[in-house]
Amino acid sequence: MVNLLDHGISTLKNKNMKLRKLFDDNPNIIINTDIDGILSGIILCKFCNCNIVGFTNSKDSVWLADGYDDLYKYVYIDMFVTNDEAICIDQHVVAVNDAHMQSIIKLGNKYSPQSDDSNNLRVFSSKGFKYKYPFGTVQYLIAQLESEGVKIFLPDLYASVPNSKIKIGDLLNRADDTMQTTISSKYMKNAQDWWNWLDKKAPNGSIGKMKDYLEKMASSSDEVVDATNPVNGKKHKKEEYETRRKKIVGDIKAKTKDYFMEQFQCKSSDGGFSNIVDKHNNILPNIEKYIKAIALLFGIEDLNIPNHYIVHKGEARRTRWLDIFESDFLKDYTICGHKIFSYAFIYGPDNDGQTNFSFTIDMK
Repeated sequence: MVNLLDHGISTLKNKNMKLRKLFDDNPNIIINTDIDGILSGIILCKFCNCNIVGFTNSKDSVWLADGYDDLYKYVYIDMFVTNDEAICIDQHVVAVNDAHMQSIIKLGNKYSPQSDDSNNLRVFSSKGFKYKYPFGTVQYLIAQLESEGVKIFLPDLYASVPNSKIKIGDLLNRADDTMQTTISSKYMKNAQDWWNWLDKKAPNGSIGKMKDYLEKMASSSDEVVDATNPVNGKKHKKEEYETRRKKIVGDIKAKTKDYFMEQFQCKSSDGGFSNIVDKHNNILPNIEKYIKAIALLFGIEDLNIPNHYIVHKGEARRTRWLDIFESDFLKDYTICGHKIFSYAFIYGPDNDGQTNFSFTIDMK
């Protein structure tokens, strides 16, 4: 008999078991190839006994391991997929309006902090983007699983990542710029509100440790400013604290980028890869090394990563969202006659001149 406690699963009864039940029924996951997706996937393998059966770059490719040949049968992690049968866990703004949000929720297989709480619904609107969930999928996953009684044991956040100049806490909070948004951005108030939301969802859990890590970083930064003599004997200006925090975050992001590049030949600052296979569709050695190195931080020494993949290709596009798209989009997720496989609104409607709609079409 499996001992649930050995796998970090509490026997505490909890009516809200949506993800635990989901992964009991379908443990096979397709993960994003950036650090948010990798961290999320490893946590699910460690604490929910999931299996990585595929990858996606959230652009033009999905790689499915041999024997897993259905694009819509497994659970997508850190990407929204339009097919009604596709199960997704992500954190992107995907609803055009309130009615669209309700139709997504009604499907019962799309999970996101943007739609998790009836008081926190975030759609493609000025208000929706101003107050949208601003962190990674990994933070949401940790809080949601802990709220369902899954005990998430994080490694020591202050321990160094081997072969790097960063801490594990830096790496975890690199996902979707969580660190920068929290302590050095114009969205800090919104970030604090969402940390409180996550903390309330899973009080006294690992999510609180991640929050505390960033709060201590911010406090230490401010103490450095306080320790210097203010100009003309006056109080330190707000800009001095902001400049110091910005420098600390910038230094950590640069060191994290160096780690990704030097250890895994990753050119993306967010630890993302556009391609993961060689010409024979076997996983590239640096990709396998990357995933296993992150897994080892969580004590996983034998993570199973399939070697050979079937490649599914689509076309990645970006445009500015126009009202004329809405009718066909809401009817059957098409745009200019092309079937949309996945998408996200990446900026709000008020960002004039921005290409705020990122999508993938004609996936085959």
